Amino acid sequence: MRTRSSRCSPRIDWTSSSGKKALLAPLSLTILVGVGAAQGTSREFRWNELQKQGSPLAGPVLSPEPGAPFHRLKVEGTSSPTRVTVLTIDRPHIVGPRYGLRGQIRYEGIEGIGYLEMWSYFPDGGQYFSRTLADEGPMMKLSGASNWRPFLLPFDATGARPPTRLVFNVVLPGRGVVYLGPVELSELNQAGGGAGEIAAHRVTDAAGAIAGAVLGCVGAMIGVLTSLGRARSLVIASARTLIAFGAAAFVAGIIASAWSQPYSVFYPLLLLGAVACIVPLGLLPTIRRRYEEVELRTMRAHDIR
Repeated sequence: MRTRSSRCSPRIDWTSSSGKKALLAPLSLTILVGVGAAQGTSREFRWNELQKQGSPLAGPVLSPEPGAPFHRLKVEGTSSPTRVTVLTIDRPHIVGPRYGLRGQIRYEGIEGIGYLEMWSYFPDGGQYFSRTLADEGPMMKLSGASNWRPFLLPFDATGARPPTRLVFNVVLPGRGVVYLGPVELSELNQAGGGAGEIAAHRVTDAAGAIAGAVLGCVGAMIGVLTSLGRARSLVIASARTLIAFGAAAFVAGIIASAWSQPYSVFYPLLLLGAVACIVPLGLLPTIRRRYEEVELRTMRAHDIR
């Protein structure tokens, strides 16, 4: 059996697996919904759906929870080195030379250094792998513990026929627990620079930070003005704007999830939308009562005078 890790090219463009991702990146900033056509094939594998289909799984499937609005696969290591096959994709229907597996991962109690691994099997009998052994980024190795973060297993098969099978493994040197979100197989093209995927995540993170800061400032303004009983029209209009903004963001997150977009795209939209919509909606009655009390107090003071 031949193995060669050098086929995992560092020149892969991380950003452009589909036109929908390019559309949904500015969506995080503007919360506007649009429709784009995919530029490459994309398939998503959800653990709960595979379980319903009767596919053998490497561990239990856990239900969604706060902070992880998707079903997760739990993989546990033992005291001895473990290589667990979590997904096998026969006939992946890859057309272009560059493709990859991506998704979200969380882990805890990892002893030593573990990694994710994708084996590509080709018609001529060739077998090659990609591994997440970098010190940072989406190809970072598994060590210790980590909250949810994106992972990427890319491969550059330039000059070869499309693969006939892909095998996705979790490799642990000892004890530890790994949680995997839905896994997406997508084709990667060359439009852009090699650091595009990192740049895309930075854009999404920056957009979320800016939107969160703006919401925080607006919320603080609403709280201060309400406590002072001033600028009723501005406060009510701001609260209604936040509700509309949150509803639009939530709908955008649902669309992103339905389009099988990465966790880093749809989750900030869902979280931002829920907070911006539910909190002001719940506070509106209290805000109205506060201004009614202020008006009543003002009227009584006027009558006394």
